[in-house]
Amino acid sequence: MRIGKQWAGRLAAGVFLLCAAGLLWLLGAETVPRTEPAYLAPEDAPEDLVSYAGPLELSYSLPAPLGELRPVLEIRMLDGAAELLLDGAPLYQISEGIGWAYLTLPPDCAGKTLTLITEKREGGTVPVLYLTDNEIILEQARADTSLRAFPAAVFGMLFLLTLGLFLYGWLEGIRSWPVLLLSAAALGQTAYFYLQNLPNASLPPALFGLALWQSRALLFAAPALYLLLGMKKRRRAFAPFAILPALIYWVIAGFQTVVPLFSNIAVHAGIVFCLTIAALLVCAVLEVRDGNPAFRLFLAWLGACAAAMGTMCAVSLARTGALPPTLGMFLRNPLTWLDMELFCWNSLLLVLCFLESVTALIQRTAQRETEMRVLSARENLTREQLATVRESAAALGELRHEVKNHYLVLQNLSHAGETERLDAYLTELVSEAASIPAMTCALHPAINAVLTAMLARAQKQGVTVERRVDVPETLPFPDTELCTVLMNLLQNALDANALAPEGAQKWLRVDLHVRGVHLYIGVENSRFSPVDYDGESGLCRTTKQDRSAHGYGLKAAQAVARKYRSELLLKFPDGSFSAATALQMPD
Repeated sequence: MRIGKQWAGRLAAGVFLLCAAGLLWLLGAETVPRTEPAYLAPEDAPEDLVSYAGPLELSYSLPAPLGELRPVLEIRMLDGAAELLLDGAPLYQISEGIGWAYLTLPPDCAGKTLTLITEKREGGTVPVLYLTDNEIILEQARADTSLRAFPAAVFGMLFLLTLGLFLYGWLEGIRSWPVLLLSAAALGQTAYFYLQNLPNASLPPALFGLALWQSRALLFAAPALYLLLGMKKRRRAFAPFAILPALIYWVIAGFQTVVPLFSNIAVHAGIVFCLTIAALLVCAVLEVRDGNPAFRLFLAWLGACAAAMGTMCAVSLARTGALPPTLGMFLRNPLTWLDMELFCWNSLLLVLCFLESVTALIQRTAQRETEMRVLSARENLTREQLATVRESAAALGELRHEVKNHYLVLQNLSHAGETERLDAYLTELVSEAASIPAMTCALHPAINAVLTAMLARAQKQGVTVERRVDVPETLPFPDTELCTVLMNLLQNALDANALAPEGAQKWLRVDLHVRGVHLYIGVENSRFSPVDYDGESGLCRTTKQDRSAHGYGLKAAQAVARKYRSELLLKFPDGSFSAATALQMPD
């Protein structure tokens, strides 16, 4: 069974996203060290070690034997000065302000007791000790470098893609200014991760912190502002939730290294974005209900991401009995890791907004090409109508010059009593008059142009035409869309009649009328070949050899019908084919 183009497009998009996810997974694997240092648990520590304040003495038993680990001690989160003892003998004096240190232990330290003596301040961190070796330290350094370099590369690529998307749209005459918000956010995150790999002395601490936090504030604000500009009916309601939290975070967190007063409350500034997230989800659902196609795609992608995360959690629970470590950490202490949670959320939004902008540009480009084809077709129809008018005028002028002679002939035949010759002469005159194309088929200019040209073609092809056209001079539909429906249906009807065998009766019926708030458009014609009907799309596939250049007429007519809350109904009983729709007039 032939796969429809719609499903083929979805399959291609799925394969692309799967490959992208696989590549990100491979890059992410390089940010995690393959071997972790051995954690040393303190013995006889105070019960509430986190809230404890005062002199602190922690003892650790070094494992025996040490195995392949070389005796290197890694100390993290050390607030003040400290002294290390090995089996009660002084080993090292650690100065205040180091915070993170690597100390080489004696080769014969296996099985001995290590003691850490320090002064813990109120609210200070608890020292954490690990036993490691030089290879693990180098691997950890490589992972830490990759942890900043790979995101910088990913966001840098996203910056180039969004900027290229904007410039391509600009060249095509589509100025999608909101895409620049995404480009700026991606560029800011590229700078954020790049700056963290620079030596600490490259920039003054205040300026270094200002650049980091301002880029993070831009990431948090840009996706919400992009989605705000894409809203139709809920823009005013969502605006305060998109703008005010961004301003609060930009001022408090963005300038915390410049204004010391902000540093104490900057850690809680991200809470305001919880209101943005809640309001965004509610407004997105309402926009989908109101028929906003951009948010229909956005919610679909967001649901796919949620489903993927749920699958990962289910797999992790089935294999290990616990949630993935990072997710479990977020759920246990959501406020502690709020800034990291917001980073993950807004990075996801940034990618989804980029995908939505790509889809929107493709749709706008396709719509523009369709409009250009319709305009070209209208120009051709106008030329054909002008030619028809000239033919009618020439024929009428010739008939007017000859009418006097015709009258004289008729008068002479009547006086002579030549009844049979009189009847034959009248029959010939009627046939000549019928061959003159009509100049007016409808009061509506666009509909009249299409009908005049297409019915003139039908008459030249020997197709018997019946028409019922009762439409006003103006209709609340764009001329391009009316021409799209009517011209494609009539063209298909003429193509079907062109397949008639010698001597077959060719016919065409056209019905256009207004009833209430609906414009009915119906075309029925004779049929001389089988129909290839696609039940999935509700349309007929083209039977012409060059399918790449044909088969778009019914799709275009169906798109217009659905835009005005209708459907394109196709029927094909024996020997005939009909297509009809009833377009609902917009309010």
